[in-house]
Amino acid sequence: MNYYDETLKKIDALIKDGKEEEAMRLIANELDMPYLPKDFEEELRKLSMELRGQDGEQRSFSEEEILSFLDSDEKYQLLAVSQMDKMNLRNHIEAIGTFLASEDRSVNAKALLIDSLIFQQIDHVFFYKTKDREARFNPKDLKRADEGKCFLKAKKILEEAYMKEPSKLKLAMQLLYKETMLFLPLEIEEKDSRRLAEKIIAYIDKAFES
Repeated sequence: MNYYDETLKKIDALIKDGKEEEAMRLIANELDMPYLPKDFEEELRKLSMELRGQDGEQRSFSEEEILSFLDSDEKYQLLAVSQMDKMNLRNHIEAIGTFLASEDRSVNAKALLIDSLIFQQIDHVFFYKTKDREARFNPKDLKRADEGKCFLKAKKILEEAYMKEPSKLKLAMQLLYKETMLFLPLEIEEKDSRRLAEKIIAYIDKAFES
C-alpha cells in the first residue's frame, strides 16, 4: 500500500470513528500540498464535500467561461485547467495551443494542463514556451509525471532513505512529484534519478536540522 492509499485509509477510519474534524484537518493538510496525483486529489475533494454535507454541489461554469479564465491571473488559470480536466480537450486544441505557447502564462497551470492532455492521450503536436524553456511535444507520446522511469527510480531511493521517517517521506514524495511535474512536457532522464533523489534528501535533511 502506498502513501496515498494509506492516507485515504486513515481518513476513512477517522470518519468511521466519528472524528470528522480531525478527518477534515487531514484532508486540508493534503490539499495544501503543491501537487497531488489527480485520482488522490479528486477523492480528497469528494470526501471533503461529503463531510461538509454539500452532496458534491459546486459552482459550475460554462466551457466558454472556463476558457476565458486562461487569459486571467494565475488563480483563474489554475481554476481553468482544473475544470478543463473534466472536458474533452480534443474540442479545444486551438485555445490550449495558444495557452501553452504564451510565455507569460502560469508554469504551474501549464504543467497541470499537459498532464490532462497526456491522460486523455491527445494526438496533436503543441508548442510549449516559458521564459527559459521551449519544446514541441505530442501528449500521446508522453508519460504522466509519476509514471516516468526517473520518478519511479527516485521514488525507490527516497522510500529506502526515509523508510522509518514517514513525515520526511511524505515531503520527499511531494517534492519529487513537483520536480517531475514542472519539467513537463520534457521528462527527466532515468540516469538523473539518483541525483534528483539526493538533491531532495539534502534539502529535507537540512530543513529538519534543529
